[in-house]
Amino acid sequence: MICLTKHESSMTELLTTRSSQPDSTAAIARFEYPRAVRFVDTDLTGLAHFSAYVRMMEETEYAFLRSRGLNVKLTDKKGVMGFPRLYASVQIVKPLIFDQQVIVYLRLTELDGKSIFYEFEIRDREDQICLTGKFKVALCRFPDDNPPYAILTPDYVMEALTG
Repeated sequence: MICLTKHESSMTELLTTRSSQPDSTAAIARFEYPRAVRFVDTDLTGLAHFSAYVRMMEETEYAFLRSRGLNVKLTDKKGVMGFPRLYASVQIVKPLIFDQQVIVYLRLTELDGKSIFYEFEIRDREDQICLTGKFKVALCRFPDDNPPYAILTPDYVMEALTG
């Protein structure tokens, strides 16, 4: 498993926890994150590279966690915890281009105590779906002298995610 660290963005975040998100799918929590397609996100054709979409989804997840008083890296008396990906999928519906303004919609769809399930949509200014995606993440402990291992999601994390 790889746990990625977040590169802090200078972009102002829209911290909306329960939004008027276009999709009516049931969700435990919702979050919106406005973002521009950066030059670094594009390839030689000027289109967003497929890997940029995963970064956009991850950036949105991290902003969601911060809006809930959490962070991608948590520490308690037992040590360091984090949220590595168990599964990621992306379906590009409409390619994005450099400097295009989009909103990334996150839906927290399931918490089972061991895994956290997110669904994403990226929409353009015309409210057209450009991408759909999914993440399944686990909470893992990262001991200094051993490999990471999955743990049950602590109550305070569950409460923060659902509150």
